Amino acid sequence: MFRSLQWRLQGWYALILLVVVTSFGAVFFTAARKARFDEIDAELLSAARVLEGVLRTVPQQRRLLPPGPPPDDRPPGEASPPPFARPNEFEPRNAQPPGGPDGPPPRRLPPRPNDPPGRRPLLDRQTRILAPDIFSLPNSFRDRYQEDGDEPYFVVRTSAGELIRANPRDAATSVPIDHTVGRWYESHSRNRGDLREVSLLGPSDTNILVGRSIRHELDGLHRLAWQLALTGLGVFSAGLLGGWWLSSRAVRPVVVMSQTISEINASNLSRRLNLAGVDTELSQLGLLVNQMLDRLENSFDQQARFTADASHELRTPLAIILSQVELALARTREPQAYRDALEACGRAAGRMKSLVENLLTLARADSDKLELRKDPVDLAKIASENILMLEPLAKERDVNVRIDAGPARVVGDAGRLSQVIMNLLSNAIQYNKPGGQVLITTATDQDQAILTVSDTGAGIPEADLPRLFSRFHRVDSARSRTTGGSGLGLAICRSIVEGHGGTISVTSSLDQGTEFVVRLPMVASV
Repeated sequence: MFRSLQWRLQGWYALILLVVVTSFGAVFFTAARKARFDEIDAELLSAARVLEGVLRTVPQQRRLLPPGPPPDDRPPGEASPPPFARPNEFEPRNAQPPGGPDGPPPRRLPPRPNDPPGRRPLLDRQTRILAPDIFSLPNSFRDRYQEDGDEPYFVVRTSAGELIRANPRDAATSVPIDHTVGRWYESHSRNRGDLREVSLLGPSDTNILVGRSIRHELDGLHRLAWQLALTGLGVFSAGLLGGWWLSSRAVRPVVVMSQTISEINASNLSRRLNLAGVDTELSQLGLLVNQMLDRLENSFDQQARFTADASHELRTPLAIILSQVELALARTREPQAYRDALEACGRAAGRMKSLVENLLTLARADSDKLELRKDPVDLAKIASENILMLEPLAKERDVNVRIDAGPARVVGDAGRLSQVIMNLLSNAIQYNKPGGQVLITTATDQDQAILTVSDTGAGIPEADLPRLFSRFHRVDSARSRTTGGSGLGLAICRSIVEGHGGTISVTSSLDQGTEFVVRLPMVASV
């Protein structure tokens, strides 16, 4: 499974989709949570600013107390709260009473007309505590959350931790001091369980803390988290199904191509991959596979033809040998008759030997094991020697052979190059007209040595030119019966020339003649 392309594509797709969905959900939830807490913090900070404003008005509203113990104006049963602040926290150390040291004595602040019985004035005369009627949270802020049963609270302390005011009073003991305010931050927010609190640095280094319950907000965030999780799970599941469909569609052409290739064998090499509607990348692969199948089909066809042609060529001399032996053994004959039979067998065996040697040469060339010497040789000299050897054949065919020899020195195997020139020259003589001409030229062109063999024979049909250097190919199949050719000569010539790093080409016109051109690389040191 782990070696499957489809499973790997699906795995990577699922991993990327999981990262994207999870990241999106986490970022969205974090942004929503931050936005909600920022909104809560803004409300709490606004309430704390109101308390800060009350503290800043205290020095202007304070009055000096007369000597002696002040009366207790608190309602019966109410405990004395802690003092508000040290005397130097809200007024100058050397503050003077109105009218100077000897001015009129201070008076108690009269109660407001709408104050209920027992309401204390702005400043408690006995304990110097701010009156609760002005030191409280805004009504709109309190009423908004008292409906839910979660009354907001506040605690005001001095910089030394001394309590100034707390509402409700038990908040003074349950709410810890936020030591970061005044040390690192002017205002700071924090979560304490399901409570949200904002601390503010007030005047004279006082610490104002306002908080409220955020149970409803946390419940909403929990619901949002579950909604995001379920939505992400649904998107991830749908993405997995879509990814499986896409990966299946992506690898389907590969599966079809694999099935087609598995059905191709030696008996139906003509079958090809269907590339209609295939993506570009896979179509390029399919095109290469089809080209490979073309080469394989050609190779198998050539091998089949080669086997059939080789069997046909070997069958003729074998039939001659067998017939001569059977004829000689049929009855007692004269010694001359036996001699004639043996000579016929020898000629047939010689033809078989030549054919086998040619086949061996081609097999070595195909496997890059054709042994070639690397000696300095002159093509003009080799051509002249071959003309002398084929002179009797040229006289017999009434063909005039001429040579135009220029310097054409190369590095190669003189014996193999002589074999090339011999084949080309003998073909030009044998397939020429009586009284025809054969011209051999050697020359150089830049870094190449050029050998040209042209004749004035009947020419070669244009349809046969592409297959002229194929093995056992003959322009006229009847020629082998009259000349003894096996159809391997030109194939051997091409193998030898290509083994020397050269090329061989042919041009021909019917009733005008044929021209072979051999190009071999020259070596500067030669």
